[in-house]
Amino acid sequence: MDERLKRIRESERKSHIEIYTDEKLYATDSWLKKPIKTVRDIIPLFEDYRSLRVLDLGSGVGRNSIYVAECFGDRDCRVDCVDLLEIAIQKLLENAKEHNVEASIMGIQQSIEEYTIGADYYDFIMAISALEHIDTEESFRKKLLEIRNGLREKGVVCLVVNSEVREKNADTGEVVDAQFEVNLPTAKMQEYLKEVFKGWDVLKTAMSAQEYDIPREGFVSRLSTNVVTFVARKE
Repeated sequence: MDERLKRIRESERKSHIEIYTDEKLYATDSWLKKPIKTVRDIIPLFEDYRSLRVLDLGSGVGRNSIYVAECFGDRDCRVDCVDLLEIAIQKLLENAKEHNVEASIMGIQQSIEEYTIGADYYDFIMAISALEHIDTEESFRKKLLEIRNGLREKGVVCLVVNSEVREKNADTGEVVDAQFEVNLPTAKMQEYLKEVFKGWDVLKTAMSAQEYDIPREGFVSRLSTNVVTFVARKE
């Protein structure tokens, strides 16, 4: 692991530990307040399924995966939740128990690039603000191909990925290195998605410019990003 990757992952580890320690899932004013709208909008696509296999890459403490498990609590539902951080998986399992979905939630502590997605295995794969934390651009592209091949017929992919990320010290305005392993131009990110999922039924594609503050070691960073959202169903 090169020095830049080590530095980014240590910075992300510290900032997420702070967030996960201080914030309670679905009971906070932070981004952990509720699952994202795009995931909520996808749920009706699976209403007729008697069983469901879901993968949440970069699951964190269960913001989206626990919601999915709750929605399908009356049937066979398994959600594999992959995250690099030990504290994330620990909190995920605690939250799953609190929300009575522990039987459906499987916590897997592993980096996204190391986790192998089996072919034709999942009905729904989501990666929310996660794929940009894969170690290299090459690994990013390989993981997109794995996601494509890992979905069954009529399977759905939901990706929300940051691109063209900029960071600066919120107090001083000093520009700092963006703490993202893969930081692609927006147009290139969109082209990758279009190419890999060519021929699929694209249900949503969008880009929105966003800005928010995030804790970094010793300071608060003001982060600007173009968030790319992509949802498609396998034909």
